Amino acid sequence: MKRSSTFVFLVLTLLLLLPLAVGQDSANIIEPMESEMVNEEANISFPPPVYVLRDNVDIRGTVTLAGMRNFFVEYRQLFPDMMMEEECEVASDWLPATLPRIAPVTDDILGTWNLATLRLCDGIYELRLKINTDAEEPSYFRVSPIRIENNPPAFVAEQQVMEVIEPTAMPEPTAIPDTSPRVTALVNSNVRAGDSTLYRIIGGLHEGNTAQIKGISSFGTGWFYIELEGGQRGFIHPNIVSAEGDLSNLPRINPPPLPPTPIPQPTAIPVPSSGANLRITHVQISPHPAICNQAYEIQVTVINDGNAATPRGSLVEVRDNRHDGAGRVTTGIGITPLAAGETRTFSGHLTQNQYFEELHHINLIADVNNEVAETNENDNRYATAPYILQKGSCG
Repeated sequence: MKRSSTFVFLVLTLLLLLPLAVGQDSANIIEPMESEMVNEEANISFPPPVYVLRDNVDIRGTVTLAGMRNFFVEYRQLFPDMMMEEECEVASDWLPATLPRIAPVTDDILGTWNLATLRLCDGIYELRLKINTDAEEPSYFRVSPIRIENNPPAFVAEQQVMEVIEPTAMPEPTAIPDTSPRVTALVNSNVRAGDSTLYRIIGGLHEGNTAQIKGISSFGTGWFYIELEGGQRGFIHPNIVSAEGDLSNLPRINPPPLPPTPIPQPTAIPVPSSGANLRITHVQISPHPAICNQAYEIQVTVINDGNAATPRGSLVEVRDNRHDGAGRVTTGIGITPLAAGETRTFSGHLTQNQYFEELHHINLIADVNNEVAETNENDNRYATAPYILQKGSCG
């Protein structure tokens, strides 16, 4: 009974505050829509308007729009609390609440809003689901207002403690539901070494079989990191499995770098038994992730691990393109002659201005024009970890 009274008190307090807030910025308030006005293919079903949140919140909804490229949830503060703590963060502009995702979702978790980690100020906020499609303008769905209350007043905390220690009737023992995260294969499915079909297959999951979920890709692709019966672990695409259990706090797993693509050779080329051999050992990108329409620096470290010096300089080609190969831009970084066993770092710049807020790959090829005869021509490629191109000044 006391819990119900406390909840009603919080909701009435929030409603009493709204008229004052609307007077400050009525253009920011979105009234709750009637059920028949909600787009069934693009919506947030939880939390609803006029709701009090704290700690970590699973945002649920549906995103199945045709031509959808990716989506994520944003938030901003409407009316800051007059008595907010100095250590909290004020968010007056739209900021991301969840990581971008590219897989459709039907009445399930869109992402987790980590309120405790962000240390947001208590106050009135609104959420916005942003969906990037093939259309020029994104689609949106807003929920407003909601209230964040990480630090309830002292008398509310005392009330909650009193409710906990009051004697209550012992409930009948019930079976504890299994909330461990797991997937069930909808079809015979491949399990891969990374979160893309460009990675090699390391195992499989037959239709109807299940596997434990150990994490999710940190690149926002939605691929689950699972463990098979034999103990082998790998990534599986979210669209060919059904996921169950508590998915709110899955660890973020970094996939390995993409394997180099072998260069097709029309004819057999004799490999010298001795000579130079160029190989890329390290690549650093700054800023990372890259920002659309802003040049980023590539520092590439090259070693000559052959037994002879390179007779002349050569070129490292850098390619940046979307995950499917579209929007490729390239640049060349010159390499000076290297003595046997010598390592040097060279730098260049590249600007990507296409397909922002989507997954990109950066691949490099040493001695791209085959100007140096090498003892091994098959170790000249290097791939960095995929990244999401930031919007910047594009759009």
